[in-house]
Amino acid sequence: MSPATRYIRTETAISVAINAALSALAFVLVFGLRGPVPVWGPGGLVLDGLPQGFMIALMSTLVPGFLTMRRLRRGALAPDALRDGALAARLPANLLLRALVLALLTALGAMAILALAGFLAGAPGALNWSLALCGKVLLGALLAVLVTPFALRAALATPLR
Repeated sequence: MSPATRYIRTETAISVAINAALSALAFVLVFGLRGPVPVWGPGGLVLDGLPQGFMIALMSTLVPGFLTMRRLRRGALAPDALRDGALAARLPANLLLRALVLALLTALGAMAILALAGFLAGAPGALNWSLALCGKVLLGALLAVLVTPFALRAALATPLR
């Protein structure tokens, strides 16, 4: 396994743990400690996917991106010319702009995932609190698994100025 691959896996595992925990905390702050939890409409789980997806992607791009740039500048990490497919090659080189693009796309994706899950499950107007919590924590972990390695590959391939 290359050092870049090992680095991406380690940072992704950290991101998954942090985002799952923060998703649980945000869930409790938004929906409280008991249910039922609304699924559809304002204040529901599906619409809550927007800020959850946005923040997870933003922070899963910015924080590891800053750490990666710092490690690259210090020489603790070697650049990697591989980018994750055609989309990553089109991402902005500027870290903040890259984070905002990924955050907007992920926010829409998170809401779509929650809507699809609710539709396929035949979710009524509300869900059991513990089921809703588990779903949001799993979504937080899934988004971190998808966004973090993608963002890190782009960061490793971005030339330093």
